[in-house]
Amino acid sequence: MNDLHTHILPGLDDGADTVETSLAMLREEYAQGVDTVALTPHFYRDREHLSDFLQRRKEGFYKLLAAIAALSEEERSVLPRLILGAEVAWVPNLAQLPGLEQLCYRDTKYLLLELPFGTWDDMLFRQIYDLMNCRGVTPVIAHIDRYWGTQKKEQFETLFSLGVPVQLSAEPLLHFTTRGRALRLIKEGKVQMLISDAHNLTDRQPNLGKASDILCKKLGAGQTELFDFSLSELN
Repeated sequence: MNDLHTHILPGLDDGADTVETSLAMLREEYAQGVDTVALTPHFYRDREHLSDFLQRRKEGFYKLLAAIAALSEEERSVLPRLILGAEVAWVPNLAQLPGLEQLCYRDTKYLLLELPFGTWDDMLFRQIYDLMNCRGVTPVIAHIDRYWGTQKKEQFETLFSLGVPVQLSAEPLLHFTTRGRALRLIKEGKVQMLISDAHNLTDRQPNLGKASDILCKKLGAGQTELFDFSLSELN
């Protein structure tokens, strides 16, 4: 399985606070059957220059790699493969940001995009279109479930009509009150990735293993292909 949305890099955002937490989260990911993890810390263009973020991400990644290198071969064997990315908050004119491609999943043109929680308007959809057709970047929509309480059906249908990859968090599958809606999106083919959006080991821990069990029970083993949505350039 692939987990293409996590906050495991230490000290980068509201995710893992220490290297020890990062390693524990990676062990838990692997124990649940995840063999590839994308490290996608938050990037806010209106709060930080791109160069500063990239430097912080680089330092956090090297710190994690050094800790992994210090482990025994046996300990390293039970950790997933790592790829770098970023969860990029939408801002106006994002498509014009110089160096935007450096935020995409490693060596790809796929960009993990967090949409605003305010009402989505025509300008937002036009700029998603600009990302794809003017910049050549394909947005991957982060955690569609996080917007359930803020958008109308029409906004979701417009987004789905764009044909961009959409992520669903595993968490809604774990609760009876949200499971039905999550399963409908999966059955209708409106989401292409199931992700953990893991931040820690307590209230937002890795949880794809639990979600996998529920999907197999409710929809059959074939639906676990959601976990294996692969960006061909990563293979």
